[in-house]
Amino acid sequence: MALLLRFVVLIPLILSFVAFVLTNLALFAGHQQGFMEDYAVIRLNASMLGQNVLRGDQESGGGSDDGDDGSILDRVKDKVHDLGDGVKGKIGHVIGDVAGELGISDWYSIHIMNACQGGFGPNATTTHFKLDVTNCTLSSPSNRFNLTDVLDQELSLGPLHLSLADIQWPDSIQDRIGNLNSALLALFVFYVLGVGFSGLSMLACIPAFLLQDKKILLLANTALASLAAAAITLGSVIATAASCIAADAINKAGEKVTLAAYKGTKFFAITWIAAVFMVVSTLFWAGKLMMLRRREKKERERYPKERF
Repeated sequence: MALLLRFVVLIPLILSFVAFVLTNLALFAGHQQGFMEDYAVIRLNASMLGQNVLRGDQESGGGSDDGDDGSILDRVKDKVHDLGDGVKGKIGHVIGDVAGELGISDWYSIHIMNACQGGFGPNATTTHFKLDVTNCTLSSPSNRFNLTDVLDQELSLGPLHLSLADIQWPDSIQDRIGNLNSALLALFVFYVLGVGFSGLSMLACIPAFLLQDKKILLLANTALASLAAAAITLGSVIATAASCIAADAINKAGEKVTLAAYKGTKFFAITWIAAVFMVVSTLFWAGKLMMLRRREKKERERYPKERF
């Protein structure tokens, strides 16, 4: 029985180890090009960017009186003309491919430590997107992801040489991304703390396994596990709330230009699993500490000190 109780300590050790690994993965997802790209905090789909504006130009018969808005459609028409007879005159049909014709990426993803961009692979479907990463940029407190600057540069270098003003880009989109960037800085701090405390909690299980129920070890393990659980849980709450709020706000602001934002459900999965595992580990050590105190209390009642 004593041997079995000794090996029970392996449960929080395994839980802490898994939480340590998952928190690291959440922190470093996307840190290198193509590494866990599916696990972004939020992803922006720009493959349909400008679709509504271009359709509006087409339906209005050329846009404003000065012809500036109509020039966008004229340039797209010229581009379509070069594609061949099969698509000539079918502007509404090919507008879904306008992002590629504008020279911008199909998607942009925001991770905790960086941002990436790329295109949808040839095997992409409506239910599963194959992500081809073309570029990733590191972020820092002074250099966070700025979608407005990225798109403005890509549009100006594209074959149609457009600007954000040409597609009626809402400035509020970058404001929403800026709010998300601020949340990601706090998220980075909590995840670093979560990695550190979960790692220490994992290591602290070793002396607890060798020396069994020592009060100082149980106190240390309970403290470390609770700190790790608090840090990872707070990080998970911030990530979930910030991503949901940002996605809803970007979708609302970007509806005019057909920019879509998607929450990182896979990212949520690994961060909440890590949080739950550390909470269970905390409850385990807290339970053992309570059992030890009850046992000590019973022993004091059974063998009271002699009074002189």
